[in-house]
Amino acid sequence: MTAFDIDVSSPFPTGFTGGLGGPHQGGHQPPDWYIEYGMDLGATEGTEVHAAFDAHITKLAPHDPATDSGKVYGAQLFMRAPNDMMGGFYTHMTHVPPSLAVGSAVARGDVLGTVLAFDGIPPHLALVEIIGGAPGGQYRGVDLYQLFLDSALSETVTPVTFMQDGSPPSPGAGGGGPKVYHLGTLRGIQEALAVLGFDPGVIDGLDGPNTRAAVAQFQGSQGLEPDGQCAGATLDALAAAMTQQGYQVDGV
Repeated sequence: MTAFDIDVSSPFPTGFTGGLGGPHQGGHQPPDWYIEYGMDLGATEGTEVHAAFDAHITKLAPHDPATDSGKVYGAQLFMRAPNDMMGGFYTHMTHVPPSLAVGSAVARGDVLGTVLAFDGIPPHLALVEIIGGAPGGQYRGVDLYQLFLDSALSETVTPVTFMQDGSPPSPGAGGGGPKVYHLGTLRGIQEALAVLGFDPGVIDGLDGPNTRAAVAQFQGSQGLEPDGQCAGATLDALAAAMTQQGYQVDGV
């Protein structure tokens, strides 16, 4: 199957306290892939958990304190990358934003909730990454534990190549295809505006004044009403401009 690249960053630009075990370490053993490939990333209670990659939510179980027990506690959130070929499972969280629901688009860096402490267990995020579409249609866990340790407490973005042939993912290797700009997310819109020369300020996925000004400038260049809102005809024009420049886009 064709390899692909996905931009990945740490779920903890702040608050990270250290790794508590990755795939095949401690209790992370076969036969269940979602246990075998678990990555426990320590953080102080209440630390914001950020999305590690662009995705859409496929399953969400909000935190119900009455059901917390043993190793199963906190909200459970399943996400799939825009190409549906890679996904992540996050748990041991609380305070998931009420705006998030099944089908919601999530941009890398968006807040998913906060770290939950329970029953004396060192507070941490449990994260599992998988690929889909492997031979036989089976999901397969992948090991990005060292990448998350190396990128913690920073906003470093690493393109990871998923080879789809049974070999491990290759952080920073490239070669899985050109970057795709996901215009279904505000972060992707900001990235597209920036490469076209319209400065949205910090690429943060937030609809601030700099982003609206950049959208308005782009709209002016396209003969559109400069209202600062990137939707409808403006989004189509942005996708067309990116395609004309040789960039790949999706989400329109």
